[in-house]
Amino acid sequence: MKQWLNNFKLALIQEDVDKLEILLDELDVKNFVKNLVKSQPSEEMLKENVKDIFYQLQALLQEAIVLIDQKKKTKAFEIQKFQKALTYVRS
Repeated sequence: MKQWLNNFKLALIQEDVDKLEILLDELDVKNFVKNLVKSQPSEEMLKENVKDIFYQLQALLQEAIVLIDQKKKTKAFEIQKFQKALTYVRS
């Protein structure tokens, strides 16, 4: 999961929407929690680690949503400009 978080952070920094989508498809929280339960010696440490990782995950997902929304708006604007230019050229 830590590697996934690092990869996700890097994709956010690079604004690589395709990589973000791939990473979101790969996200397996259930499996992560199962592995974490096996590796944590105490319930208190488990709760603390899960809480910390889920806060990170929540923040990263919120940032990804904002980034993807901005990218969509930019693409839509570019398409509109292209359509207007095409209409102008045809007339």
